[in-house]
Amino acid sequence: YYDKVDLDITNKEWAKNLSFTECNLWFFPYCDNKHYIMICVNIKAERFEVLDSLRHKDFEKYYKPMAVRVVQYAINYMKTQFADKTVWWERFTWFNLEKVTQPDQISCGMYIIRWMRHWEGKYNSALTKDWKRIDLINEERECLMLDIILDEENLERERIMKEATKYCNMKNKKKDLKERR
Repeated sequence: YYDKVDLDITNKEWAKNLSFTECNLWFFPYCDNKHYIMICVNIKAERFEVLDSLRHKDFEKYYKPMAVRVVQYAINYMKTQFADKTVWWERFTWFNLEKVTQPDQISCGMYIIRWMRHWEGKYNSALTKDWKRIDLINEERECLMLDIILDEENLERERIMKEATKYCNMKNKKKDLKERR
């Protein structure tokens, strides 16, 4: 996948304000066969961290070659943009997170979002907080969906709100009809 994507972001407008010297963690979500994993370049700890919520045992065989390519793109970008900042990439080690396992086969994307919000290069209470319960994962899903829909920048917000109101009204009418019978 990454071989086919233009990862040269040096000329992209949004990348011009990136400051390598101020960032300790660089996140790279990766999807392989409908499963998301997170690759984190942890500058401070000098580690390449692979966060996988299914804890694949075949990391070395399947994920590490891809992760190495992603990391190499990141290193190349950082070298071209921040030549004045010295990072000893050869000292970096690999870390494969194996303590978190999702309880189903569809929540890997939610784990990626949670890791991007809370990962600090080690476990913390936000990551260990009973995330094996599907109801908590679904609650997080609903909150994320509402954040996206209700955001003022969402150009479809008003249309979606009107459709939701119509739907609720229709549901209430059906409920009233059932109660009258």
